[in-house]
Amino acid sequence: MFKKAVIGFNCNVDLIVSGVRVVEALNTTCSEGKDQETLESLADLHQTFAHFFQRGAAAERYMSSEDQFNLLVAESEASTRSHHHIGGNAALMADRIAANFPSTEVYLVGPIGPRSQALIHPSVKRTNSTRILKDELHVILEYKQGEILGDWVAPSSSRFITSHDHFSGSMVVMEMFFKAIAQFRPDLVIITGVHLLEFQSKEMRQEKMRLIKRNLLQINPKTPIHLELGSLADEVFSTDVINKILPYVDSLGINEQELTFLSHIANGPHMEEYPVQAGTVHVHKVVEMLHWLLKTYGRDPTGQNPNKAGYRLSRIHFHCLTYHIMVSSGTDWSNLAAGLAAGARIAGRLSCNIGANTIDSELLEIRTAANFVLDKKMEKNYQFEAHNPIASWMREDVLFVFTPVLVCRLPSKTVGIDDAISATGLLYSQFYRLGRPTHW
Repeated sequence: MFKKAVIGFNCNVDLIVSGVRVVEALNTTCSEGKDQETLESLADLHQTFAHFFQRGAAAERYMSSEDQFNLLVAESEASTRSHHHIGGNAALMADRIAANFPSTEVYLVGPIGPRSQALIHPSVKRTNSTRILKDELHVILEYKQGEILGDWVAPSSSRFITSHDHFSGSMVVMEMFFKAIAQFRPDLVIITGVHLLEFQSKEMRQEKMRLIKRNLLQINPKTPIHLELGSLADEVFSTDVINKILPYVDSLGINEQELTFLSHIANGPHMEEYPVQAGTVHVHKVVEMLHWLLKTYGRDPTGQNPNKAGYRLSRIHFHCLTYHIMVSSGTDWSNLAAGLAAGARIAGRLSCNIGANTIDSELLEIRTAANFVLDKKMEKNYQFEAHNPIASWMREDVLFVFTPVLVCRLPSKTVGIDDAISATGLLYSQFYRLGRPTHW
């Protein structure tokens, strides 16, 4: 079990509303859904929301106009069912670890305003140097399976996030994050919020990417670094992330939208799967993509490849609505099946708001087939067994562990589930790297 964790660097307050109700109140029209990388107006928001709504897919896009974003916030806060919750991947993961793993000391570095200060779990340590006077707000447009927007019906429950952040990707917050790692000396580092740099100028982005990479290379190889990826849209920026950051972390948390997008832009397998349509990607295709990602950007266990000097990636935790997969190479990580099972268990419970000691099978269901192909190359098939649902196999020198997920039939919550899955899976996993600590 990890004793100390430093987590950064995005923190905000989530304003959670009924997506259909708010979008319909915006007085905008939309004849077809279209994905915009950046939202410049409420009409862009309507189009992009419709694009993902009809696919039942989660997404996040930045709103470049502060005035338009403020109009959206005003409309959202006027909604009868709006709720404020702690938000931002870093804050959500810190909150989850503090609540469920009290023996782990958690240090959160991110822009913390008065409302987020009150909402975060009291045992989470935080720094005064990144306090802000007014909270960053993210509007979470949630929708349920079967809801109707114009001519479209949502095939599954999900959410669309939009924001106009000032501080989460700021240089000051990043510098304080890496400073906290040096001071606090954790045995686990979690970095997330990198996706928020996507909306900054090219020069600013590159400068911050250099800062992140330079500091990652300073972290002791015996201290694992986990990267929780976020929703990406810009191909140039995303290519930078997979080349300059991904190889220099030990662990990655990723969902089906992010995985298919990375494969799409980096000439990986099954590029045609992006964007993900309603439902989920076939397991054997995800297995191909995960194997490619780890083999291309992962650590070389033999240490013989000069092109991979300093590469650390050796664990990937993939999650989508109906199944999760853990992938690992080398000997650094252990207890992966327990981490995978714990992450899968918390997904349905959080979505349905079921207590830890309650088993209400009426609310949960398996949505994968009873048998299907796991890995075409290895001719590995899956046969569901209720008392032993986890399957594991080797593909070359890579370990795969698969589990179906008990899906909530009528979710009361969709936001923050990915972060809870990753944080839980990570805290159950164990990391031990042999050899003397060296700095690359």
